[in-house]
This record gives sequence, structure tokens and C-alpha cells, in this order.
Amino acid sequence: MKARPKLIRPTPEEDAAITTAALSDPDNPPLTDEDWARMRPAREVMPPSFFEPVGSSPPRRFFMAEIEFDVADHFTREFGEDWQRRLNEALREVITRKQAAE
Repeated sequence: MKARPKLIRPTPEEDAAITTAALSDPDNPPLTDEDWARMRPAREVMPPSFFEPVGSSPPRRFFMAEIEFDVADHFTREFGEDWQRRLNEALREVITRKQAAE
């Protein structure tokens, strides 16, 4: 397990300067005790659909893969920004054909 970085607390002077700056910001005033008391968990105030996965695409896992330049060049030239989706489709088609042949 990684060690947590040591917390460096501001000095009283730094804390006062930070608080003064926050109080002078009309667009983002600090929360008052009353504000904190009115807060509720998001699950109580947001509709259940807010917590559902976005879109119907399958879950993804990020990993690094080396793709030879000519393959990457073909897909980026042919499909532009959509190249990763099209590469996934091509790989999925290879899997389907292999499974059908078994």
C-alpha cells in the first residue's frame, strides 16, 4: 500500500489570507454552517437514473497496446476520430469468425 503524503497545514497567517480571499469571491462564497446542515446525500435528491451507467456500451478497460504504424495509420485515415470504435469492431469480427469456425 502506498504511503500517504504528509499533510502540510497552513500557518494561521496563511489560513487567514485564504479565508479572506474566499470571502471576497462573490462567485464562490464559502459554505456556512447552515449550508452544511441543509446538505443531503446525492442519492436522496437525484433521480435513480443519475446513477445508472451512461450509454449502452459495454464496460471498458484501459490498457496499452502496441499497434504497428501501418494499421494505426489505416484506421485513423479511414475512420478519423472514430478509429478506436472501428478497430474494436474489426477485432470483435475476428473473434466471432474464430468462434464460428470452432
